Amino acid sequence: MADTQWWQHAVGYQIYPRSFFDSNHDGVGDLPGILTKIDYLQSLGIDFVWLSAFYPSGNVDSGYDVTNYRDVASQYGTLADFDRLVTAFHEAGIRVVIDLALNHTSDQHPWFQAALADPQGPYRDYYLWQPATATVQPNNWQSVFGDSAWTYVADQQAAYLHTFAAEQPDLNWRNPAVRHEMVQIIQWWADRGVDGFRFAGVTHLKKRTDFADVTPATAYYEDVADTVTLLADLKPVLVKNHLLAIGEAGGIDPSTAQRWLDPATGFFDLLLEFDHVHFWEQATPKLPVAALRATLSRWQQSLEGTGWNILFIENHDLPRAVSYYGNDQGEYRRRSAKALGMLYLLMKGTPFIYQGQELGLPNAGFTKIADYRDLDSRRYYQRQRAAGVAEPQILSQLALRSRDNARTPMPWTHQQYGGFSDHEPWLQMAPGVAQINVERESHDPHAVLPFYQQLIRIKKSVPALRSGRYELIDTGDNQLYVYRRTLNGDNWLVVVNMSDQPATTQNFDLTTSELILTNLPVDAASDDRQIQPWEARLYHWRRLE
Repeated sequence: MADTQWWQHAVGYQIYPRSFFDSNHDGVGDLPGILTKIDYLQSLGIDFVWLSAFYPSGNVDSGYDVTNYRDVASQYGTLADFDRLVTAFHEAGIRVVIDLALNHTSDQHPWFQAALADPQGPYRDYYLWQPATATVQPNNWQSVFGDSAWTYVADQQAAYLHTFAAEQPDLNWRNPAVRHEMVQIIQWWADRGVDGFRFAGVTHLKKRTDFADVTPATAYYEDVADTVTLLADLKPVLVKNHLLAIGEAGGIDPSTAQRWLDPATGFFDLLLEFDHVHFWEQATPKLPVAALRATLSRWQQSLEGTGWNILFIENHDLPRAVSYYGNDQGEYRRRSAKALGMLYLLMKGTPFIYQGQELGLPNAGFTKIADYRDLDSRRYYQRQRAAGVAEPQILSQLALRSRDNARTPMPWTHQQYGGFSDHEPWLQMAPGVAQINVERESHDPHAVLPFYQQLIRIKKSVPALRSGRYELIDTGDNQLYVYRRTLNGDNWLVVVNMSDQPATTQNFDLTTSELILTNLPVDAASDDRQIQPWEARLYHWRRLE
């Protein structure tokens, strides 16, 4: 696969508009607020932004229950604000990617309202309906939130399908009219200057047509192999407008990814797969290093020459990486945040940074259910309490796994509310913002932010770190993650201690290599063979053993 596409040599930055910067003092981030921070994004060194959902919404599921695909929610601004933002980004040399939720709309969307109003009309088949009664659902299908995937409409003796909340009815992607609508929406935003889309929930699009009971109860959408056939109608508009196509593809395997990324027969340029983060669903505080090595290496090796990886450790649906993978206590917070940054960002692929990750922001630290705004978290709490689980245990689990961990407002200064707003934010700030904020990090050469800036500069300036082959180095222990990047005889080595204990480089020799970057001070006493807790090193390894 030739490295010719702009996004193969780019670094992306995800913005969650609701929590980035509040310009109008209502406690909610907005598009004009993002506009004021373009200089910061430039200084970070990113090449494109991914804007999470900003459409008018029923606000049941964080904006992903869309009521109008061709507008901006009033809390975020106006279409004119969006146009100004895109223009400013482009002038700064930064491309713009936006979210598009394909699987469902809001139940307040005009299409669904028309489907309710006229069961014989054309919009009925925009959604998936089955006969039902007040006591008998069409089948055992279950939503991702743990309840029935069907909602009964009494006056129609039928139920509609929703993979997520009842307020998010699933679209019928077998209907050509639905696909045509999405083509028109994509073109409409392309005409406004967007450079690509992150297509949400694509692995949910293809449903079983026999509506039979399944095991497990969510398996009705898990036959994803042919999903791209449903998206074929969208490809011409993407190609014509030179749009980047990113698929949110939880549950796919590398062989499916290869097909989906094939320029001739596939649909996507990049895929967000979650093999390396699915462990968080178990609510365990740490991911086993051996499992992480195996998973990330499998994807690096499987897509070599056939596709291109997305590199990420955080997004708006995941806990903060420093709290989940690393150690967010004391000095280890900084150290492990830097180590994790080096670990993933220097692999082969396009790195994505989620807002606040470059500061080493920890999880939210909420202590009561009233602090949470996330629909999934609140429903999880209700289900667990109904099952008799003690409240402290549930809150402990949510403190690890809740999506709200990543959605706390961005801290810009040490001031009240982190300089995000002068009004109480819609969601509480993460702890420690007086010490962890952009202003302070920008003036501290030992902070996480300047380390990320260094990593980005190195990534973009070294051909082997952009395009070189990835090779896992077997260290013989479960503390170290070591890999090599190689291109035309130029060799670079990444060494990361993923633990709170010292580790030794027993199985490889570093004495012939030049240390380029580390997250710890290097002096005459530094040991080439002993790697300190959460220490990360980048070597230029000129000579292979």
